[in-house]
Amino acid sequence: MSNEKKEIIQKAQVASQTYFKEKYGIDVEFTDHKFIPADLSHTVSLTGYVKGNKDQEIFTMVDYDTYEVKTGSVPDEIKPLK
Repeated sequence: MSNEKKEIIQKAQVASQTYFKEKYGIDVEFTDHKFIPADLSHTVSLTGYVKGNKDQEIFTMVDYDTYEVKTGSVPDEIKPLK
């Protein structure tokens, strides 16, 4: 994997960790990533779990031009913060 892709993944993980902490109050660990073909979208998807509970899977998609989280998914039992 190129250094550029490693840097994209690292920045996307930081953006996603901030997203989950601010929106749900949870800490997450990432286990996998997948780049959407660049001719379709400049997006990387990240999958992982809530720290301390590998059964609570999370998912996020991050635009790697802006490092904005486009979507995030958590188990139904985790509710957004007010």
